[in-house]
Amino acid sequence: MTSVSLPDLPKGKEFEEYISAFFQLMGNYIERNIIEREVEEILELDIVATDYRSSPPEIKLLEVKSGEWGFPDLFKVRGWMDYLNISKWVFVASKEKDKIDFFKEKAKRLNIDLVVIPNIKDVDISVWRFSYWVERNLLKHLNHKKKSQPDKKCFRALEDYYFKVNSEIFFTESIIQKVHTLYSIFQEFPRISAKCGNELIGNTFDKEYYDLPKKIYEDTYYECSYNDIQISTFIEHRARLAILKSAIDYRLDKDAGIKDKTKNLKISDDIILKDLPQSFKEGLDVIFKDKYFHKYPLFWQWFMWLFGGFILKDYEEKEYEVLSQKTGIPIEEIPNALKAYQILFPRDGGWFMDLPSSNIKLMKMFPVPFMGIGANYRRLLYTESGKFEDLNLTGMYTLNDLIKWNNLTVEVLRGKRDYLPFSRSTL
Repeated sequence: MTSVSLPDLPKGKEFEEYISAFFQLMGNYIERNIIEREVEEILELDIVATDYRSSPPEIKLLEVKSGEWGFPDLFKVRGWMDYLNISKWVFVASKEKDKIDFFKEKAKRLNIDLVVIPNIKDVDISVWRFSYWVERNLLKHLNHKKKSQPDKKCFRALEDYYFKVNSEIFFTESIIQKVHTLYSIFQEFPRISAKCGNELIGNTFDKEYYDLPKKIYEDTYYECSYNDIQISTFIEHRARLAILKSAIDYRLDKDAGIKDKTKNLKISDDIILKDLPQSFKEGLDVIFKDKYFHKYPLFWQWFMWLFGGFILKDYEEKEYEVLSQKTGIPIEEIPNALKAYQILFPRDGGWFMDLPSSNIKLMKMFPVPFMGIGANYRRLLYTESGKFEDLNLTGMYTLNDLIKWNNLTVEVLRGKRDYLPFSRSTL
């Protein structure tokens, strides 16, 4: 049986993903591969880590180098710091140097923390790396489809949507303006999965659609096919998470007495907030009353991209315990964290559903490849053998659903449609 494995000594993007996973495990919210682009691409930030354990949140920018490195790399980072008006940076290397203390001392004079991180074997780090790998391949697949099918509007729209949410918005200085712009982007691409699904069956992309066509929905969620909806739903949820994070960042800065940089815009926060939908503003007022709302960005990043957007009900008590350990939200507050998505982004019937004859509580319209990541995470958490079949499950189709999701994850990673459970040695 073939297995999907991670490289023992990651390089390039894989090393960036390894470092992202390392900082994710340390309790940071992670943003990656942020590109500043105008007429041409100006720069790319490898990793931005936000630590919600401090108030206001502490933001670290990380430059990652997997191969040889030296002073030219440090001076390049120093130039970026001046350009972006950022006072501190972290330079992460994979290779130790002779006289490393000398390099660290010189880096410190540049306000750069120089760290060398060894290769650490950890289940969470490995599964996060698989999650980032899925994301990387989905985006690569999107770029390929945009170039190979230029007549299809959905691919250009999806790539534009992702770039705006992941990169363009980062360079907006005012946090409240960032919230407003993100929500405007969100409204610019309404129900984009429904639009993509209809274009798949020959309808025009430009019309307004509320739901996926039945055939496309079944292909996506019953057959677990690697279709365009796996990409579009990922980007839609990424956009919502970006809005949630920015709104919470604004509130935390405001509570800490930090004035937002709206003075350069010659417009008040109240005027900017006034343009946001009333339901969203009311939702913010509700979640801001939760004691641990400041940890919701971290919670939802873990819940979606590692837990796969679902709760395995046979292990529900343990699921809440693990989520609490990873995010710092007490077990009794996890239900409030799970309600926040519906409060901010209301959906008819709610965002969660119980799968028929399957003992799983699942987010609706969620990308299946990440559900496969969550399935494998449970296999490693709850069994000694590392086998799906050794999970203590009830429900006629629970095991079958987990394996189907796994299969699609493998297809995204390898381009093959086999039952390839990730072996314990690879994770």
